[in-house]
Amino acid sequence: MPAIPEPCSKETLLALLDDIRHHVEANDSFEGFVEYTMPWSEEIGDPMTDAKEIDFRVRASYRIGNSQGQGGMRMIGKIE
Repeated sequence: MPAIPEPCSKETLLALLDDIRHHVEANDSFEGFVEYTMPWSEEIGDPMTDAKEIDFRVRASYRIGNSQGQGGMRMIGKIE
């Protein structure tokens, strides 16, 4: 599971949600999760991002390719 959320724009988050919905609707994904939060500012203690430049922080993983067999896992976030 991705441990560190990725900074992203609102447009990127919406595209991710559309992709998840597409796979679920097509019976191509049966499990996963998505978490999105507001960005942290340096004042709050996250030196990795600047709250003025990103809209959200996102981490997600969801299965894809299940309609064709075993499939795989799409993951969003940094793994450490």
